[in-house]
Amino acid sequence: MKKIFIFIVLLAVVCLSGCTEIREAKVLLPHSWVGMKKVSSHLYVENNMSKENVKKIEKAIPKAKSYVADIYGDVTTQPIIYACQSELCAQSFGLEGKIKGVRLLGYLILTNRGLDKHIISHEWSHEELYERIGGFYHWYREIPLWFDEGLASVTMHQYSRYDERAWKSIITRKLPYPKKEELVTLSQWTKANHKYLVNDEIAVPYAVARHIVSKWYKKRGQKGLVELLDGLKKGKHFDDLYMDKK
Repeated sequence: MKKIFIFIVLLAVVCLSGCTEIREAKVLLPHSWVGMKKVSSHLYVENNMSKENVKKIEKAIPKAKSYVADIYGDVTTQPIIYACQSELCAQSFGLEGKIKGVRLLGYLILTNRGLDKHIISHEWSHEELYERIGGFYHWYREIPLWFDEGLASVTMHQYSRYDERAWKSIITRKLPYPKKEELVTLSQWTKANHKYLVNDEIAVPYAVARHIVSKWYKKRGQKGLVELLDGLKKGKHFDDLYMDKK
């Protein structure tokens, strides 16, 4: 009885609130309460999602997982995916504007523009990193946003808005771009996405973050990444672990 009461209160809060973070927390409610249907133990889709889109995302998930494994060496997480087809569904979970997907509390929430291996692998990378370092405390205390977003963008493999094609475009066109020091905190990252060019062709902050992390990853590889994440979980500091080894 107590659990039912808590669910009812939470449902009222998320439905009435305009706060994006609270609306995203709707994933904690029973899926049938928020207009989703179960496809498998780790995939829920909007009730009226077409068979074509269901097949599309079912095909994309294992490919996205393989992308995560390519970067991390293996995959230790299995997030639950909530996939929307309509804008109304996406907005009900707080996904508005150009957002294609988010990671929250072991869930990946996707819009109809995020039903592909690239977006899923990006959000899955956030989940993998978060779990490997031991959760929120270590993430909040040690992880700069440029590393988290840069690594997630590397995990996507070839994705023109974020990859080296975007970076070369920034340099060739002499576009203004943020320094690493401008992309450390969540508030800085949010500010950078408003200050620097982000459109359908290029997302400057992501391209910069990917460029930085890509250079580091080419030197350190899977082994270096795993060592860094393990070190963070043990309480070591990011700056010490990230330093290039001679």
